[in-house]
Amino acid sequence: MEQTATTSVDGAPFGALCRNATCWLAGAAALLAISGCASVTERVVPSVAPATPSVSITTEDLVGNWGLGSFRQEADLPRTINEARRYCSNPYVITRGPNNGVMMYLADQSQPSELVLKNASGRVYIGPPGPAGTPKDRQITSFQDGVIVAPWVDPSVTARYGTMVFARCGQPASAPAAPRPAASG
Repeated sequence: MEQTATTSVDGAPFGALCRNATCWLAGAAALLAISGCASVTERVVPSVAPATPSVSITTEDLVGNWGLGSFRQEADLPRTINEARRYCSNPYVITRGPNNGVMMYLADQSQPSELVLKNASGRVYIGPPGPAGTPKDRQITSFQDGVIVAPWVDPSVTARYGTMVFARCGQPASAPAAPRPAASG
């Protein structure tokens, strides 16, 4: 005698719960829907383009003599740039490092260290080799007209030293923009 498998739910045989083709079709449709979702999910891979750095700067751009200043309030940036240019008589010197980086001072260090440019999430940092955005790094938020603005990543260092401003020595200040002619009516 041939035995058939019967599964029970709450003591009722499976056949008693679903005797007609409608129940079977509903189950099959549910399985197809689930498998269809899974296959679509597997095929669709989000395309994430690498973030483009917000600042364009190279190691070569950093090498040279710089006037150095710092500010704590954004409104002081123009005055700080002018002050940094005045310090070119005693410049902050950035040289090439032995491993293609640049030699600069880190916070609270009396000897320069080799630092490298690093990119992460569209931001540019300069700091010791390793991951970008670590507490010893500075984020380069601006580089234009020979001026670099670079706050420290570590808030306690920023509290002590402010946001650093480097003004390239020997580069004249940019001329103010010419006024635009008024639009005619």
